[in-house]
Amino acid sequence: MTRALEKYNITVTQFTVLYFVRHDKGDLSSAQLSRRFSMTPQSMNELIAVLQRKKLLKKAVDPAHKRILRISLTTKGTQLLNDCNAVLDHVEEELLNSMTTSEMEKFRELVGKILASGREKIST
Repeated sequence: MTRALEKYNITVTQFTVLYFVRHDKGDLSSAQLSRRFSMTPQSMNELIAVLQRKKLLKKAVDPAHKRILRISLTTKGTQLLNDCNAVLDHVEEELLNSMTTSEMEKFRELVGKILASGREKIST
């Protein structure tokens, strides 16, 4: 992943933050992201600031909670994430091309369970 993302001048962690922001449709605050990534709020704020300087993320005041800033992707951030996903899909195909269809389905099922379990633990 690191090599595939290098040409986009983005790290795996930055890509993952962009992915989570899109997945949660701009409903995340930097505090929520820091908890999700097990990072200090200061470290997450630095990471978000880098992505803002790259014009990939933007912050907006939450209308219901004026002290909370919600994070969302910019148009440039959405395009970059789409481009990165296409490249990573190709990397995944190369890595997994020796698996049978049945093995691939089982692998995706197991990864899905792992991710679901992780999400449950983070949200509780």
